Amino acid sequence: MSRTGNEQSGTEMMDKMGNNEEPFELVTTRGGDRGESGYYSGEWRRKDDLIFEAVGDIDELNSHVGVARARLNAACADDFELPSMQFTLLRIGSMVATSPGHELYETLQHVADEDVDELEAHERRLLKRTEIKPVFVLPGENEAAAAVDVARSVCRRAERRLVTVIRDRGRHDLHACQNWLNRFSDVLFILARHVEQRDARR
Repeated sequence: MSRTGNEQSGTEMMDKMGNNEEPFELVTTRGGDRGESGYYSGEWRRKDDLIFEAVGDIDELNSHVGVARARLNAACADDFELPSMQFTLLRIGSMVATSPGHELYETLQHVADEDVDELEAHERRLLKRTEIKPVFVLPGENEAAAAVDVARSVCRRAERRLVTVIRDRGRHDLHACQNWLNRFSDVLFILARHVEQRDARR
């Protein structure tokens, strides 16, 4: 999502893939050298445009979730269903980077209330195996849990940025995405505590 929402638009990327471009040209287009970038739907804006800030935060979040997933796999041999949540982050990023009036928007796999419900169900399952104490948390009990806590804090920032997009750009189509990010930060909080407690029981 980071590349299609940055130096080249999504349509440009698909055209190049279809034309068997060399790998260098697929990655380095030089299209952003003037400080501008393309939405997935093709519109060009400054790189510090609010939409790109939001997409960048979501991309950063996905990267941190990837680090957490790798450490969880190493420490617990369990990815706690994070890959499916990372895919949802890609869906959110594509929605943010595509103008609702563009024909591409209807081809996206939109995040909806059902996705929020599914995430809440996962949260409840995790809570049944985790004790949540009414105290402030000091991250860093172990490396895996600390990585999850970093992802949680980045998720909070991504949600705040998305709220700005919704309010300042009138992107009310993104309400379910914002709700999903809100629940995802809760899931990450619980997951970090779960991993700490699991480690303490060993």
